[in-house]
Amino acid sequence: MADVPVLSADRFQHWAVDFVRNEYVVVTTDGQRLAGTLPTTAWPDNQVAQSVFDWEHWWVISTTRRGDTLVSEAYSPISTDKGRPAVYLDQNHWSKLAWAMVDPRKVANKDELTAAMRIIELATDAGIVLPLSSAHLTETYPLHGDRRYNLGLAMAKLAGGWELRSPMTVWDNEVAMMLATHEDAPLPAFSQLPVVTTEPQAFLANGVRAYEIDNDWDLFQLVLSEPSTTLSCLIDTTAEAKGDVSAWVQRNQEITDYFAGQRLPDTDRRKQAAGFFWTDNIQVLAKAAARVGVAPTSFAQDSKELLHQTETMPFVSNLSALFRLRYLDRQNRWKGNDLIDMMYLSCAAGYCDYVAAERHTGTQLRQIMKSKGVTPNVFITLADLVEALDRDGVKTVAEGASDSNRQ
Repeated sequence: MADVPVLSADRFQHWAVDFVRNEYVVVTTDGQRLAGTLPTTAWPDNQVAQSVFDWEHWWVISTTRRGDTLVSEAYSPISTDKGRPAVYLDQNHWSKLAWAMVDPRKVANKDELTAAMRIIELATDAGIVLPLSSAHLTETYPLHGDRRYNLGLAMAKLAGGWELRSPMTVWDNEVAMMLATHEDAPLPAFSQLPVVTTEPQAFLANGVRAYEIDNDWDLFQLVLSEPSTTLSCLIDTTAEAKGDVSAWVQRNQEITDYFAGQRLPDTDRRKQAAGFFWTDNIQVLAKAAARVGVAPTSFAQDSKELLHQTETMPFVSNLSALFRLRYLDRQNRWKGNDLIDMMYLSCAAGYCDYVAAERHTGTQLRQIMKSKGVTPNVFITLADLVEALDRDGVKTVAEGASDSNRQ
């Protein structure tokens, strides 16, 4: 085994970390069992009792302090293809799945319950990927006790280690790619990262950049601990308050009220609305330009070209169109939840194969897509989502194998 890399499936069967006893056990392929004490004490709020890395399957198996077990696919910088459709769920739809697993009686709509059970079946047998985002963590914070534990555990089980990259990161990357393409500059590697991924902490805007870690041991430790970190955030039964977005709400309401008082042609209104969107987010353009090494001045001076280039970006085109619709709707009243809904659902609609959204944002995203001549991949109910999955022939691994055997 002299030529085998130190961290290799040819050397190891399992690595187990016991966070309660602060111990680790390593089992090699030739049957040796190595045990020791962890170099640092586990964090006190860790809700995970044990994590096991299965080298053969490239899984991380985690057990909570309550004895529940879940399996997560581990990150590999070599293999990033998810291999099956990605389905992003808004928090209200995740709740239906969680209750369908824990107490089906709490899903009052029978059509939604049936659809939830089908989505669970697809997710648990590699038919689809259900990525988590930082929005899901944020929206579980107000919950506490068994309700939060049950919801968080169900989400972690069904997600299986898959995440939606932070929309702020995706926004930066899209603009960087747009600028590089427009200026004939080399495309930066970071701008081409997959949005649906198992990369540790990808759902955090300020998380570690696992794709830049070239030390195998450091990367392995991060991969091994990632499911514990995510699960602990989801199921920590301590209630936490949401952040204050009142200034953001006020600013956007002022823009909507401004348009309500104007008498402008529709073309001018749309241009101005897009201008407000980019003016309020000019720092994204400047940051991306600095990272690519080009000057953003051409876009600052040519709003028409900026609007044209906006349409080349899957996420930002959805997001800017949502802002425009709400700016120009004199009846619209901005709310604190709008920020998360608009950001995450716009991003998911641009990069996931299917999205189950909350009604307001979902309806507007469908409207936006139809106006572009694109078949909407956004649905308001789980029943409609499952109808689309069935129409497109999305199946579990077992169903696919059965179909193959019959042919």
